Amino acid sequence: MIETNKIINGDCIEVMKTLPEGCIDLVVTSCPYGVGIDYDVYDDNTNLEEYLEFSKKWLQETYRVLKDDGRICLNLPFEINLKDRGGRVFIVSEIWNVMKSLGFKWFGLVDLVEESPHRSKTTAWGSYMSSSGPYIYNPKECLILAYKKYHIKKVKGEPQWKGTPTEVENKDGIVRTKNVYKENDKKEFMELVFGQWNYFADTKSLTKASFSMDIPTKAIKILSYKNDIVMDPFAGSGTSLVAAQILNRRWLGIELSENYCQIAKTRIEYFKTLETLQQPPPS
Repeated sequence: MIETNKIINGDCIEVMKTLPEGCIDLVVTSCPYGVGIDYDVYDDNTNLEEYLEFSKKWLQETYRVLKDDGRICLNLPFEINLKDRGGRVFIVSEIWNVMKSLGFKWFGLVDLVEESPHRSKTTAWGSYMSSSGPYIYNPKECLILAYKKYHIKKVKGEPQWKGTPTEVENKDGIVRTKNVYKENDKKEFMELVFGQWNYFADTKSLTKASFSMDIPTKAIKILSYKNDIVMDPFAGSGTSLVAAQILNRRWLGIELSENYCQIAKTRIEYFKTLETLQQPPPS
C-alpha cells in the first residue's frame, strides 16, 4: 500500500520510481505541451525530440505504477506549433505512438467542447485572402484514454451512481430485482460514454496553465470506483486532486514547483473544510 491524499514536491519521473509497481487505479493529468509556457521552474521550450523523450520517460513510469486494469486520462491539444523547435505537430498522434510503444492499449478519445471559450483566437492567417499558404489552426483539446492490460476492471468497487434495488415484473409475470437509477444519473452516465464532453473553461487560473475542474471530475466519475487511487503526476494547482477528494477517491499528486504545491494544498484544505461544514451534526 502507498500513502495517499498527499502532494509530493519533486520531479514526477523520479518520484514515481519510488512507488511500487501496480499501485494506481487511474491517472488523470494535463502534462506540459512544450509550447513555451512560462512555468516558474519547468523549462517548456524544448525541441520536439527532447519533448518526446521526456514524455516517454514519464509515461513509462506511469505505465509501471498503474494496476493491470489501471487507466490513464491524458489532456492534450490536437496540435501545437513549436515554431523553430519543430514546427507544427499533430501532438495527439505523436504522444499516442509513444504510449503504444510502451504497452498502453487504446480506450477511447474524448473531444472537449468549451461551453464558455475564452482563448484568444489566432490572427495568423498565413496568406491573407489567398490559397497560397493559409494557416488553418484547430485550438481544441481532447483526452486520450488508455489502459494498461485489461479494459474491464478486475476488482469491482462502489460505482459513482447508486441504484435502488427494486422488484420488477416482466410481461410473463416473472418478478426479479434490478437497480433503478435516478433520471439525472442515467443522463449523466450516457453523456459521459459519448466521446464529446462539454466543459466550462477555467477563467481563474492559479498557475500558468489552467485545467478546468469539469474535465477530471467527468473522467474520475466514469473511469474509477469510489476509494480508488487517482494520481496526477503534473498536479499544478491541484484541480484533479480536488476533484478526487470531492468524489471520495484516494489521491496522490506530484508537482515540480514548490509554489504550485502550496497552492494545491491550500485549495484542497479549503474543499475539505467545506465538506466538514456540510456534514450533518452528530445525533
